[in-house]
Amino acid sequence: MAAFQAHSTTSVAPELRFDYWRSLHPSIALDLPQGRHADDYRANLIRASSTGGAVFGWCTNDDTSAHFAQDNSDFVLVSLTLAGEARLRQGADQRQRVTSQSGLVVLDSRQPLSCLAMQHSMLYLMIPRSQVRAQAPSALTLAESSPFSLPDNALTRMLTAYLLGIVRERESLSGEALECGLAAACDMSLVALAQSRESLSLEWEATQRQSLLKAACRYIELHASEPGLDVARIAHALGCSRAGLYRAFTAHPASVAETLRRTRLEQARARLETRHPPSIDQLSYHCGYLNAASFTRAFKRKFGASPQDWHRQWCERRLLL
Repeated sequence: MAAFQAHSTTSVAPELRFDYWRSLHPSIALDLPQGRHADDYRANLIRASSTGGAVFGWCTNDDTSAHFAQDNSDFVLVSLTLAGEARLRQGADQRQRVTSQSGLVVLDSRQPLSCLAMQHSMLYLMIPRSQVRAQAPSALTLAESSPFSLPDNALTRMLTAYLLGIVRERESLSGEALECGLAAACDMSLVALAQSRESLSLEWEATQRQSLLKAACRYIELHASEPGLDVARIAHALGCSRAGLYRAFTAHPASVAETLRRTRLEQARARLETRHPPSIDQLSYHCGYLNAASFTRAFKRKFGASPQDWHRQWCERRLLL
């Protein structure tokens, strides 16, 4: 049955780290960029495979060169960059840049393509090429000529939210539930691919504030529980200045800091709505508060009840006490 597996290069001896990372990606040829050393290479991967052949993953890695079109490559990759960037090169003159503002990007593993991933973090879904050929042949034709971005529409926004949701709920997903979740992700991706009619440049909205805003909100959603997360770290991860990030949020109902604070409190509330929630000290730490008292005041101001009372009321509603 399907299950998530976690891998980290820090789990092996320094001199084996990059070889270990290579072993996790047999269908992609990986190399270190010039000047990088294998013994200080850091990368993490969380992934799960379905019985239907799809692979879902969340990958974060130091600078890495990747080369596709290996003999055992037979998939279409749908990816969402969360931080850093990937520089793609196909042939002598086709060069493209993928960032957190590029949206969902599609590439065909059969095509000769080189990629330089720089401090890169991404979600990805590897779909067997045969499934794409059967259900979305026009998208496969596009991908065979060049990687492309899926258009920003209701379906691709739903797919993006769904992929982020799989990551958020990964600790609760296994077996039949995870198998069902991966199948749904594949189905949504195949429909989105089938609706692609023309290739979109990977730079098509890279300079737009709305694109940066979406990327920032995605990053906050996934990293909100990191105590040191702040505006400077978010801007650095997205490759923009703090001023640029502030400008992107001028069209948003809340500022960057307010969005981060709201997301943290909403995630804390969700963690309280379980039979055995974390302690208040743990919640306050992951919400970026200096102490439990400050966290409790902020939570009560937001939701009208203290964390303890919220949990008790949730239990009463479900007759769990």
